[in-house]
Amino acid sequence: MLQIRRFIKYLFFIFTNLTFVERLYQNILWRRILKQKKPKIVDSVVGNWNNDRIRYKIWKKIPEILDVNKDIIYLEFGVFKGESIKFFSEMFSNTSSKFYGFDTFQGLPEKWNRFEKGDFSTEGKEPLLNDDRIKFVKGLFQDTLSNFFHDFSSEYKKKIFLVHFDSDLYSSTLFALFKIYGYKKDFYFIFDQFGSDECRAFYHFTQATRTNYELLFTTHWNYGPQVVFGKLI
Repeated sequence: MLQIRRFIKYLFFIFTNLTFVERLYQNILWRRILKQKKPKIVDSVVGNWNNDRIRYKIWKKIPEILDVNKDIIYLEFGVFKGESIKFFSEMFSNTSSKFYGFDTFQGLPEKWNRFEKGDFSTEGKEPLLNDDRIKFVKGLFQDTLSNFFHDFSSEYKKKIFLVHFDSDLYSSTLFALFKIYGYKKDFYFIFDQFGSDECRAFYHFTQATRTNYELLFTTHWNYGPQVVFGKLI
């Protein structure tokens, strides 16, 4: 009975923050994707959001796939206070690895779900992290990514790319996906909220580019996918 009440509460929250058609479409997409790709479910949580449990369960599984001693290129879209970029810089300790965080540091550029424009702002301040391998690129992705990849060494294409999408918005996620794909066709990815707009952006990207991919691990929150890890192939 308790689980039923929680599920009803979850449905009420969803339908009061997104239009019914939008949410139904996204649910159809992620159900189709999970059925096709069958990622391993690492953990499942019902009820209140548990940030550490959901995210870290996936993050800590990544060394089963990627050699943490190798040098990588890590790109993160949506940095906020720098928790995840710090985590992965410590996991991949090779001194040749590079870590880039993209964010305006002014919060969401528009309203998204229950969050208002400006939520997640750090008032323009970048995280203070004691690692010279970490660089931040400040601004909207649409304003920064073209120049970033134009100036990016072609030698980096030989390296392993791990891309972390945590920008929430459909438009931001879709734009970043296409820009990265224009530089490197195969990369590992993490989506922080795959049951939302990120899933829709990823689906439209893969349909447009006819790109195949694997989903390796996922966590579930309230009966839907949350954090996922996979690879374009």
